[in-house]
Amino acid sequence: MKILLVHPDDSLELGTWSATRWDLAVDLGWSGRNTYSRQAGRFGFPVSSIYDLLDHHEHRCKMRELLALGLGQVVDSDSIDWWEVFSAYPYAQLEQLMLLSKLAEQIPAEAEVFASTSHFAVRALSLLLNREIKSFSPETKNGFEARARRYWKAALAFRPAQLAEIAFDKWDTDYGFRRHFTRALRVSSTPAILLPSAYANVTRAQVAYARMLPHRRFLLVLTRRHGRLADLPANVEARSLAAYAPRTSPAIGNEQVHLLERWQNLQNDLFKTDPVFSLARKLGVFDGFADFLKSGLGVRNAWRKVFAQEPIAAVLSADENNPYTRLPILLARSRKLRTVFSDHGALNMSFAIRRPLSETFLARGDMARDYFVSWCGIPAERVVVGAARDAGTPSAVSNRIENRERDWIVYYSEAYELLAGRTHDFYRELLPELCRLASRVNRKVIVKLHPFESFRRRKALVARVLDPAQLRLVELREGPMTPDLFARAWCSLTVESSVAAESTLNGVPCFLCSWFDAAWYEYGKQYAKFSAGYPLDSPQRIREIPELLEKFPLTEAARHGLQATISPERLEAVLCGT
Repeated sequence: MKILLVHPDDSLELGTWSATRWDLAVDLGWSGRNTYSRQAGRFGFPVSSIYDLLDHHEHRCKMRELLALGLGQVVDSDSIDWWEVFSAYPYAQLEQLMLLSKLAEQIPAEAEVFASTSHFAVRALSLLLNREIKSFSPETKNGFEARARRYWKAALAFRPAQLAEIAFDKWDTDYGFRRHFTRALRVSSTPAILLPSAYANVTRAQVAYARMLPHRRFLLVLTRRHGRLADLPANVEARSLAAYAPRTSPAIGNEQVHLLERWQNLQNDLFKTDPVFSLARKLGVFDGFADFLKSGLGVRNAWRKVFAQEPIAAVLSADENNPYTRLPILLARSRKLRTVFSDHGALNMSFAIRRPLSETFLARGDMARDYFVSWCGIPAERVVVGAARDAGTPSAVSNRIENRERDWIVYYSEAYELLAGRTHDFYRELLPELCRLASRVNRKVIVKLHPFESFRRRKALVARVLDPAQLRLVELREGPMTPDLFARAWCSLTVESSVAAESTLNGVPCFLCSWFDAAWYEYGKQYAKFSAGYPLDSPQRIREIPELLEKFPLTEAARHGLQATISPERLEAVLCGT
């Protein structure tokens, strides 16, 4: 038996391996069920993805158990558990090792295993099988030429301001350089509710609540420039965390040494007892912990200074998963301050596998509450239903679109490559079908890009998968969401983005490209459960959209299940206990 492992950057259909007759091809990325069916028919042997091995419930429970193993071992004087903070980084590789362990169980002892390109997953599987895996191409990701190529691609993909921020995030993590370029702090004795943020969409979600309490002071502290908003209400003051960064002191070095000793003990005494952790250690998955701890302590001390200098009364967070915005929640807990969480998207799977920190969780509606409680396991008494008054409500748009022609089919794209998704295969299936539908119903296709996507790269990709006539029907959009995306939309499509809920709230039927959804966190199923999206199991079903629109009515009850606005009085009680 001959088995081929296909690297996420390779293609089963292109390469020296494509001329070989295999008994099984396993994609280490994700192309979608439709692509695998087509490839199996073309080549005459089974083709599947490693993600097909996932039992979603089992995977969720196992990941939660893994991340909980190291808790309580590497804890500092502020009760910050540094394994818990760090675990967001190795999570993807730990998940991959869990999948590879499943795959190893299904490979017969006598099978010959080959890989299109040698890489991390191949090395891991070789250790699991205790035998060599032959590769058609050597691993070059750590070579100078490969690094230079990645940097050149990044330079082409991002604007200078974005590249500068990426550089600061990588080489100035503790603000040792940026602290010299921040304004002097203005001291205020008025109690403030802290809004920690690293991204604009997180800031936007927090500020929406702040607008509802104009008599309260809110302090927005940004860990990076990307979190800024141009228009802030008068009761929200924005500052950079770099302004609070202290100089490095010998005490940090001593504390770092102490915590690293505990980290070493954790790896020696506990991690070796679990096969996934043991394998991860052999493969160097945790090698970045020492550098992370050094910069993390500097960031922690900056947040310490925020609490020391500012009269912080509570913390309202919209991102517990980001390590550097997780720190102020932990510091607030150790100071017995009130902590409240509100998502910046529709759903959040991280609470199913990492310990929820905040005291109270604001859910936008019944759909989010159900996901928090039933899927993530957060106690029901800690969840309050209450969206901000201007959190994507439909009133600003729906009142003026009744007499306007809905002439757009809006597809909301995402950076699928970040999770080993094969965007080229997906676009090749999706966009021609959308263009054929647009031509038939006399409409235009709008491809709305996610902030993590490169406009230049996506434009080139679209040009590769469409013919000139189809290209004339397509427009790519980047930047923030704008009202016309809802006002002119006949319908919208996405895979499992939270925009499904936003579209429904704004009166736009949304269709879910379920054939490309391999996510174990089941956002798509939750959207469908609450009528926030209609699942399509193949790209060919896009042709049925005109008929499906007649069978897929949007009701007021469905919208209310997605979003129910909190009153200012109730919000004040949640945030301040008044």
